[in-house]
Amino acid sequence: MYFYTFVTGNINKDKMRKILTIIILVPLIFSCVQPDNKLSSDKDTLLSNSKENNTEIRSNWYSELIIDYINNSENELIKLTLKDTTQIEWFLDRRLETDSAKYLIFHIGHDVIDEGNINLRFVTDGWVYIDSETRKLFEYDIYKDRIIEWNK
Repeated sequence: MYFYTFVTGNINKDKMRKILTIIILVPLIFSCVQPDNKLSSDKDTLLSNSKENNTEIRSNWYSELIIDYINNSENELIKLTLKDTTQIEWFLDRRLETDSAKYLIFHIGHDVIDEGNINLRFVTDGWVYIDSETRKLFEYDIYKDRIIEWNK
């Protein structure tokens, strides 16, 4: 109805003002709302980079495996992040079901932000696969494109 009256020109100024206000404000309001990626249900709060590392939050059975891996990893990027004052984080990327196992695939990394507090992004330091049936952790070797069982 409004469209017909708008096209034919049979619309008063008050109705026109209301329609234009709605057309302008609705996209403006939705463009201002930004999703909070930090509240993902699959993302765990990670260990603080303090030397004690006793303050980690263990909300899932796999958290202890990941924390143990981070603290004892030979991955150079993870070691560098631990030395830095940066907080290490991980999040569940996806679940993978193969003929022989069911894996939970996690990204391990940290947040980086440019000068002026702009362009916040997550930098992946490594990937781990956890077999949800055997509860074994596997490192993803990016150079060989395969997973290797992790042993302390």
